[in-house]
Amino acid sequence: MRAGALKYKLAILEPSYSEDRMGANKVSYTDRGVIWAERVTASGRRSEEVGEHFPDYSVQFNVRDAHPIAENWRVRQLGGYLYTVTAIIPNLDRGYKTLLCERVNE
Repeated sequence: MRAGALKYKLAILEPSYSEDRMGANKVSYTDRGVIWAERVTASGRRSEEVGEHFPDYSVQFNVRDAHPIAENWRVRQLGGYLYTVTAIIPNLDRGYKTLLCERVNE
């Protein structure tokens, strides 16, 4: 992995699950630090759900494989959007993994 290509900062957010007083699952996110990443691709399109139009963004980041990240965690691009990690593609020969992310519409 080329160190010069890592020019985006990502804050890693790990989910933790608990139950509220009514028994419903509640998700909260714990900050696990900031890492450097390379943005490989970014795409945007419009999706339609129940007759409403929503922006639908996806992005791929390369990060070093030493960082513990799993599916369904979130990453926040500092100065940018909040994304959910939907899949991880390891590339052990080059020492990185590719995070396939989708933007969180909150």
